[in-house]
Amino acid sequence: MSERPSPPGWVRVPDGEELEAPEEAETARKPGQAPEPDPTAEPAPRPAPGPADVEVSAPCWNCRAPVAPRDARCPSCDRTRTHVLLVCAEPCLELRHGPGPSLHIGRHPDWAPRTAAAFAGWNKISRRHASLTVEPDGSAWVEEPEAGTRNGTYLNGARIAPGVRTPVRDGDQLRLGQRVSFAVGLYGPGPGTG
Repeated sequence: MSERPSPPGWVRVPDGEELEAPEEAETARKPGQAPEPDPTAEPAPRPAPGPADVEVSAPCWNCRAPVAPRDARCPSCDRTRTHVLLVCAEPCLELRHGPGPSLHIGRHPDWAPRTAAAFAGWNKISRRHASLTVEPDGSAWVEEPEAGTRNGTYLNGARIAPGVRTPVRDGDQLRLGQRVSFAVGLYGPGPGTG
């Protein structure tokens, strides 16, 4: 039987023989490991830096139109930058709300039109569970209706009293009952906002 040459990187071992471990420099790279850079290769060119005075606009929280950093209000919808962002994992829900009338959270389609459909099958959420108000100065308040709720409204684990406006801060956790939890993000000019 004729001996064929071994493919590159392979070592042919006759039956019954043991090999010594190869030197570290001789070992091939492991799967998933990036190859070592070639020291003689030129580095990839970097893109030229843009002008320092270019403003990068961010989308308006209400209408998604671009708003320049120097603008206090959206040129399209005239809303201020100040707003609150509520993010809930289950049910999957993201709410943005700015200064003006309160955002009602609950299952009642007339009282809480923005959340009623998402909470339709959640009997642990009251029909009128809580209201969230954002002030023009960037402060936000949550309030449970004076009649209260069966399963309660909690801010950072502490139950809030019915009919009492309770301040909400950036990074707080707002919980409705025992299972529905919102992460709170405040955006605006006030202290404690993102």
